[in-house]
Amino acid sequence: KQCRKNGQVFMVAENAQFWPEVVKVKQVIDSGRIGKVYLAKANYWETTVGTPFVKRTDDMEHWEFRPERVGGGVLMSGSCHWIRPLRYWLGEVDEVIGVTSTPFHIQPGFETLSNAMLRFHSGVTATFQGMVVDNALSNSPFFQVFGSKGEIVVGGGFEGSVTVYDKDNLQGESLGPAEGYFASFPPTINHFVRAVLDKQPVDADTLYCSGEPRIAWAIYRSVKSKKWEKVWEE
Repeated sequence: KQCRKNGQVFMVAENAQFWPEVVKVKQVIDSGRIGKVYLAKANYWETTVGTPFVKRTDDMEHWEFRPERVGGGVLMSGSCHWIRPLRYWLGEVDEVIGVTSTPFHIQPGFETLSNAMLRFHSGVTATFQGMVVDNALSNSPFFQVFGSKGEIVVGGGFEGSVTVYDKDNLQGESLGPAEGYFASFPPTINHFVRAVLDKQPVDADTLYCSGEPRIAWAIYRSVKSKKWEKVWEE
């Protein structure tokens, strides 16, 4: 409100909604090609072995390793970029239930593994797994979206890929070209520039952008209560 009053722009620079593969999935869902969505799976993983994450572990002053800055472990860092696509595709999350653990002590004092179920206002459910590990991992899919007529798979790894499975493509149809996670940053910056210079409205206001940390906080509450927790009632 204060920014609007003073003619300023306040924007949460969440890049996941500009991730090219995420946008492609949204287009396929909206086209009706896979029918009515009933389930989605989000699988955020990073490993210190052979990925960009390994460079950050050399600097323990990096914000992801500073408890007073990040506010949590895997749920409050990279996981937010996997939860936003679920909201972008499926609508708002109503309630969550989850567990966390620390099999690897990469982010001191915080969880490095989280498993959760998300129930959306639409009735659709999603599973979410987030983990940061210190060993080798397979290139498992980042996302799967299941509909009454087919499935969409976003391949694991930051290089990017989208494959659609339906009755006409039992082996899957690749929706190229692959652009990848890091291709989400230029349109994010461009969006902010247009908001500042051209006074264009932002795609997601600050209340909407509070959704990812709210979902993380609800999962943390669920870990303690061992019950489903509402996202927007705290």
